Amino acid sequence: MPRTKTKPTKIKYHSIIKLPPLSPDQYAGLRASIAVNGVLVPIMVDSDGPKRGIIDGTYRKQLADEFGYACPEIVLPGLDEEEKRTLARALNLARRQLNIEQKRQLIADQLWETPERSSNWIAKMLGVDDKTVTSVRRELQATSGLPKLDRTLGADGKYRAFPTQQQPEVERYSPPWLADAARKVMGAIDVDPASCERANKTIKATKFFSEKTNGLRQQWRGRIFLNPPFGHEWRAWAVKLMAEIAAGRTKQAFLVAPGAVLWVLAAPWFRPLLRGSLFLPNERIEYHNPRSDTWQDVCLGSFCVYYGPQQTRFAKVFGSKGTILRQHRG
Repeated sequence: MPRTKTKPTKIKYHSIIKLPPLSPDQYAGLRASIAVNGVLVPIMVDSDGPKRGIIDGTYRKQLADEFGYACPEIVLPGLDEEEKRTLARALNLARRQLNIEQKRQLIADQLWETPERSSNWIAKMLGVDDKTVTSVRRELQATSGLPKLDRTLGADGKYRAFPTQQQPEVERYSPPWLADAARKVMGAIDVDPASCERANKTIKATKFFSEKTNGLRQQWRGRIFLNPPFGHEWRAWAVKLMAEIAAGRTKQAFLVAPGAVLWVLAAPWFRPLLRGSLFLPNERIEYHNPRSDTWQDVCLGSFCVYYGPQQTRFAKVFGSKGTILRQHRG
């Protein structure tokens, strides 16, 4: 009886989580090493079946395939999806040369997935400092809608009260160069909705609203410079700005935004911001802290958004200081 030939099963691989890309130097070094020595450190996968999720070693697998080399594997069966992603983050935090923003992004991803877990639990699972986890948690709560919980679940299965958050320092004044550049683009600044007398000496707005007069309850007419309070619910200011633009009262606007909100690109309240041009600075913007009288950057950095007809002028003024991104209008 003749034997029936069977096609070999093609194994398909996919990464368990999306990770920041390797730097060009790191990638070149890894590629050179694998070209000469092959894959010396086995990759970790979740199965030995036809579909395998790579927990650790995506680049090693890609380069092994490129050179036609065998790629040793360690199979870790029985993990649920959450456990796979947590392990993948922990391994990459431990081994890869990530910058501060990339590390905080991985911590943020974990917090979004397991917000009910304590900072100590997440810190131990990822191999990071619990204070860093708490810092990222509070920033996400202030800017991106992460749930604010009264208590969190520890490794021992017990719920404990979440530490009371200190009142955030909201006063961060924009540097003169940023205000000067915004005025150069818009011609002048008519209204600063979130300011004070001291800060307005730099902004030079014709009119400003302070904490007492509450800019969220006012109408914003003309050319707007908006640097919302740090540490507060930033979303409300973004929604208010878009409402003033839609109403036709705001003709041009320059908005300072914390880098953390870039993590919520898909949120319905964030998408309207993409109608403007984004300025991503080459270096972190330092803001004046009046309490300590020092100049400091902010956690995860910041970016700016411009709305209005002076798009070419905006790109010319800010293009030398960073990258300009504008939504394609085809």
